[in-house]
Amino acid sequence: MWANFRRWKWVCLLSSLQLTVLGLLIMALLVIGGTILQADKGIYAAQREVFQSWVFWLFGLIPMPGMLLVGALLFVNLLAALLLRLRFSWSGLGLVLVHVGMLVLLGGGFISSNQSREYFMTLGEGESSRMASAAREWELAVWIESGGNRQVQAVDIADLRPGRPWSVPGFGLELTVERFLANCRSLAGAAPGETVLEVAPANADPAENVPGAVLNLRGPQGRTERFSLQAGDEAPVVQRWSGRDVHFSLRLQRIILPLRLTLLDFTRTVHPGTDLPRSFTSRVEIEGDGLRREALIAMNRPLRFRGYTFYQSSYGEDAQGGASSTFAVVRNAGRWLPYVSSAMIFFGLLWHFAAQLISAKKKSLPEAKP
Repeated sequence: MWANFRRWKWVCLLSSLQLTVLGLLIMALLVIGGTILQADKGIYAAQREVFQSWVFWLFGLIPMPGMLLVGALLFVNLLAALLLRLRFSWSGLGLVLVHVGMLVLLGGGFISSNQSREYFMTLGEGESSRMASAAREWELAVWIESGGNRQVQAVDIADLRPGRPWSVPGFGLELTVERFLANCRSLAGAAPGETVLEVAPANADPAENVPGAVLNLRGPQGRTERFSLQAGDEAPVVQRWSGRDVHFSLRLQRIILPLRLTLLDFTRTVHPGTDLPRSFTSRVEIEGDGLRREALIAMNRPLRFRGYTFYQSSYGEDAQGGASSTFAVVRNAGRWLPYVSSAMIFFGLLWHFAAQLISAKKKSLPEAKP
């Protein structure tokens, strides 16, 4: 069956070594170009435009393949070479394992690019939390407070389209986005309790943009209210409905973690004779899954718990000498795939070299005379 495919020129091209070299060369150029773009526009812009895109526009005019497209092309190239060019025999098993390992590595990179999520958690010494916030993604949160408890409903702002209503579950309210602003600022001189927004130029780093929205709120009796929200405002907008205060806020997306993390102590070590930090370490207490224990989170020493990885990201100090620690919380469904692929490539190369050595020894042995 595979012999018939080998007769097609486009199949031979897909499995060719020349295509592999071309793909690797373009990938190297993308890494260089993305690094230059990162210095100019920031890391998030470089990720979005180069490393997490199928096509990007060079100088805004020339379409160029993005890292996802090049990775997909190399995946197809390796798969075609595996099926059409390699021998499925004991002597060729090593190269088969190497190619399968590289396929797993490329597939794992694609999964991580699409499924990995990064959040942040900042704790002062003695503080605890089981909630983390996203780095760039925003959500519209609606809640009421009663008896010290808070009933919250939230929706990703990316799912809100102008003119499309959102029925807030359990509240009997309907929200419609009249206008969404990707980056905005508050106008001075607005009436007390009122927020007036105007469009602001987009920042080079999208993480620095402050979105806003003009909303229309409709209740069950037909009453409507129009108000504005700006992301990151500490005080929510409060509307009185059916004898209760309903709070509205545009905030960074939040997730509930499967553990409660408490910062017991933060330690910072500096280089001798300077104020430059050499390392910083957080001693934390983990409470979850019916257990409670202490652990250390330090530079190059993350904490892993039920699919989440906690990295020591940064720290802060206030005027009173108090310290806070910021953790990057990453959930990556494909985090084990690079280890699996590395093991397959290692054993594949080991098998291949052993097979070549045995074959060379057999050829060097003198033939038996009749």
